[in-house]
Amino acid sequence: MPRTLALATAVLALLAVTGAEQGPATQPPRPIRALYVTGGGFHEFVKQEAIVPPAVAKVANVQWTVDHTAGTSTETLIERHKDTAWTKDFDVVLYNMSFSHVVDVPWIERLAAAHRDSGVGAVILHGAVHSYRRSKTRAWGELMGAFSMRHDAQRPLTVEVVAKTHPIMRGVPQPWVTIPEELYELERTWPSMTPLAQAHSIESKKTYPLIWTNTHGKAKVFVTSLGHNTAMIADPVYLGVVSRGLLWTVGHLQDDGTPAPGYAAR
Repeated sequence: MPRTLALATAVLALLAVTGAEQGPATQPPRPIRALYVTGGGFHEFVKQEAIVPPAVAKVANVQWTVDHTAGTSTETLIERHKDTAWTKDFDVVLYNMSFSHVVDVPWIERLAAAHRDSGVGAVILHGAVHSYRRSKTRAWGELMGAFSMRHDAQRPLTVEVVAKTHPIMRGVPQPWVTIPEELYELERTWPSMTPLAQAHSIESKKTYPLIWTNTHGKAKVFVTSLGHNTAMIADPVYLGVVSRGLLWTVGHLQDDGTPAPGYAAR
């Protein structure tokens, strides 16, 4: 065999062996399937819908589905939550809503249990923290890891980070003084809840968590009671915390606060 042909044959054989060892090319991960549930009373949900999903998509590899079927009523039972079939289609649900007069016990318990049993993550912002609070069941509070019935009057809040090394809190300034916001007074917390940041109430003379995480069954949950005003929702610091919180709920947030490989925005 001529020397040149023998060399070419050897190279091809080596490439074949190497390719077999490496296996097929690794496919990039699919986007995070995220549902954005919004609507209800008291807040500028139409404006906020145009802010939150696009901002998170600039950070994370996420594909959004928006459910804004609710109008401005605080008594809305959205069609999607009539059963638990939605859990098959999503990895995480971001709740930015105000359904504070929904009291239907089976409805609320089914929704909370759907997260608990399926492992679909939850991100719960401001008005969603006070949703379902007038019901006899505390299932929504158990999902969040905390329960609140009232809030202070609006005033600037000095946010104190208490979990300084937690990846969700990476990059949050200290101190972080917000625009006028409502501090929710937490009446009860569950042992599974982990405070990340807190603020002091002038009215009750107590300090309350306002950013925290919870684990409920299979589900990881991120919660912040901040976000009453649209200007707060649009704050880059706030949006960064929410984006990292969402990544944390689906297990794709690294210790340094950046998305795991394949889960940064594309």
